[in-house]
Amino acid sequence: MRAAAAALLPLLARGFQLSPTSPLARVAAIRSSSQLSMTMIDKPYGEWESPITSKAITAGSVRLGNVHYCDGEVYWLEGRPQEAGRNVLCKYSPDSADKSQRNGVDVSPKDSNIRTRVHEYGGGAIVFGKNEDEIYFSEFATQRLCHLLKDGTSKPITEEGEKYRFADGVVSEDGQVIYAIREDHTKPEPKNVVNEIVSINVKDGSMKVLATGNDFYSNPRVNGNQLAYITWNHPNMPWDSTELRVSTLDSTSNKSSDHELIAGSDGDTSIIQPLFHPETGDLFYISDESGYYNIYRRGHEKSILPMGHDFGGSAPGWALGQQ
Repeated sequence: MRAAAAALLPLLARGFQLSPTSPLARVAAIRSSSQLSMTMIDKPYGEWESPITSKAITAGSVRLGNVHYCDGEVYWLEGRPQEAGRNVLCKYSPDSADKSQRNGVDVSPKDSNIRTRVHEYGGGAIVFGKNEDEIYFSEFATQRLCHLLKDGTSKPITEEGEKYRFADGVVSEDGQVIYAIREDHTKPEPKNVVNEIVSINVKDGSMKVLATGNDFYSNPRVNGNQLAYITWNHPNMPWDSTELRVSTLDSTSNKSSDHELIAGSDGDTSIIQPLFHPETGDLFYISDESGYYNIYRRGHEKSILPMGHDFGGSAPGWALGQQ
């Protein structure tokens, strides 16, 4: 092609014309530009310069997740690369003049980033109660738990400092208490970080430890006076081996070893996503004891819906807040 273009240049100089749509015309145009006359530079694989950057590819994409239905409204989190990767809480509002292409409006503060670093993987950074007055979130910059106010601002409810991180919370029936995972970085060395389940008074931020003694915790769920949760120890991952335990909110012991073991006693079963039935109070959970993540109910030895398929989402146990 280069030789053909070079041979054409003298003819073009004498007035010879080509059809603008012909391949040779396009080649000649390229050859007559500086592109083909540039010196070729050899570079190692992976070091070629390209106008297509990772920033250009991801700038227009928005990550959606954490969908919640609360008091007749639909909420979700948007991860926005074009805003330094911050996570924004949005509400479905198709009639709003300020709606986005996804028919949502921002409801979290403009300078907030809703993200927690508990377990480093994060997840479960937002907590919903019964209505819009009971929405709380972890602020990434400070890792403090904040109350989202109706005017679009927020108010921290936990103490200042970078000692604590919070995730995977639920609000009590009366809206006065949050039950959540607390990661204590008082001693910041990884081996000294402590995970626990705590209750948090939303008025004054006071906390009480409800479950402790193991390396990791997730999915605290409350029904009346009952507290159910998942726990496991290093080197296991939550998809390897976990336990489902139940305690009471007024228990005299917060040691997990003293709490009732519901499932996971064999040390080789992954139990995830416990949930109390809102009407009957029955405790349901997902277990992989059959080789598949199937649904079980406390008090029943076999799965209530045995199938050769996994429940629990695309990556069960990978992040907090899954349900």
